[in-house]
Amino acid sequence: MNAWVEKCATSSERGLRRRLWIAARRRLAIAIPALVLAACSTAAPPRPSDHLNQRQAVESGSEIGMERFKNSIERLSTVRFDDVDALSELLHTRLGEPARQDLMDERIAERGMLGDLEVRNIRLRSAADNPALANLIFDIAPPSIALEEMIWENSTKHPPRPDAPGSRPYWTAQVNDAQVVLGLAADSVTLTYISIRQH
Repeated sequence: MNAWVEKCATSSERGLRRRLWIAARRRLAIAIPALVLAACSTAAPPRPSDHLNQRQAVESGSEIGMERFKNSIERLSTVRFDDVDALSELLHTRLGEPARQDLMDERIAERGMLGDLEVRNIRLRSAADNPALANLIFDIAPPSIALEEMIWENSTKHPPRPDAPGSRPYWTAQVNDAQVVLGLAADSVTLTYISIRQH
């Protein structure tokens, strides 16, 4: 009889220990992630000066990009448009052979680069009897740049024409001996195309 009682007591102790062990493991499984989460949430936030430095870097990078764009347009405007090789080199492309359209010759390239900007649908239209009289026009591939203020002192911003459906705003400027047009999107700041006309 005593042996049976002892056996029951031992069995009961083992069951109790097993239940206690399972309960402890469950509590640890909950407590450990909670401790990790608490440690992460109390980590020190970045110093304000770090955020300020990042913001200044973005602003200065934008200014540098705009200066490069301005210089690229100025270099492009000084090249004679009848010098197709020099023009192709500046645009990092190869303009095709001329195709006659009425009294104009047109050369086309699918894409190229103007400084840091990718350009597409490049077209050079020149007078058949005088290739120096020409108009270069191309689209700016996204992402583009924002022209929120004038780049050159003689720049003029033109609003959309109310009598022309779909008309968009644009900038004009005389750059060296060329007339430059910078076409904008409907938001009035995003550059969409460039036209450079040499007389």
